[in-house]
Amino acid sequence: MLTTLPLGAGLLGSARAHAAAYPSRPIRLIVPFSTGATADIVARLLAERLHASFGQPVVVENKSGAGGVIGADAVAKAPADGYTLLLTTSSTVVINPSLYKKLPYDVARDLAPVAQLGSLPALLVATPSLPVRNVAELVAYVRKNPGKLTYASNGLGSYAHVMMELLKHSTGMEIEHVPYRGGSQADSDLLAGNVHLMFNSLAAAAQLVAAGRLKGLAVSSAQRSPFAPGIAGMGESGLAELKDYDVSYWVGLMAPAATPAAIVHSLNTEANAWLRTDQARERLSARKIVAAPSTSPEDMKDQIRAEMAYWAKVLKDSKVELQSY
Repeated sequence: MLTTLPLGAGLLGSARAHAAAYPSRPIRLIVPFSTGATADIVARLLAERLHASFGQPVVVENKSGAGGVIGADAVAKAPADGYTLLLTTSSTVVINPSLYKKLPYDVARDLAPVAQLGSLPALLVATPSLPVRNVAELVAYVRKNPGKLTYASNGLGSYAHVMMELLKHSTGMEIEHVPYRGGSQADSDLLAGNVHLMFNSLAAAAQLVAAGRLKGLAVSSAQRSPFAPGIAGMGESGLAELKDYDVSYWVGLMAPAATPAAIVHSLNTEANAWLRTDQARERLSARKIVAAPSTSPEDMKDQIRAEMAYWAKVLKDSKVELQSY
């Protein structure tokens, strides 16, 4: 006898069957930044784990440009089948929506959180010729020499950009922004003394500070990082204006919004299992990244919502907005 199922039940059964077979072909892991960036490093580590666990190739694909907008948009518009994923730093989903007047994607509507993977503060570094040793001395110097210093960033809307804008707004410093298209040229010009300051990743800057090629003024978190114990956190500066300055950024995995919940759960479970291994923690620590505690997609969604509200206020107060990407 033929049994006719309600349309909704049939679709649900099809989705479950699809998720149960996942993955049956290669997965694309899109990184919206260039090779060697923090998100790219984490993506390649995670890709190894997913390949070993799922038995399918996981191909890391760099789609850089426009502060992560291009890569994030590619995933937002991809089929929601779990075969195109986004591995990004938090800037693409918590900063860009307030930075740009118009984006081609809507974070809440088009992207589904999967798992947070790690977090890290940035390091505020300066050229050795700059006559300051810490952030308090920097503030005093800039107040005596307004508009004479420049800071580099690896792009408009990057954390290197908005962290300095927050620092400027908090302290009243006047420092000119020099944006670059990617980190390598910004690093080169900073080392050459063509610009004076930059917020950079700990992994990129800590060795240069240790070698005396740059000065480490402060880490962007309130307290010092275990990966740079000799450099004070912003909250240790002694400046009342910076007592609440506490900024770290995270790296996370996301998918197109309509990806079946069973696939999202499978990816979340696998990512969290990997983060609990000694190997993952050691490999992330070697790159100055603290492995994230186990997070659910719902936890990550709540965090994104809270951080979006925070950066919206920062950018509004700092009068930072871009018309287009």
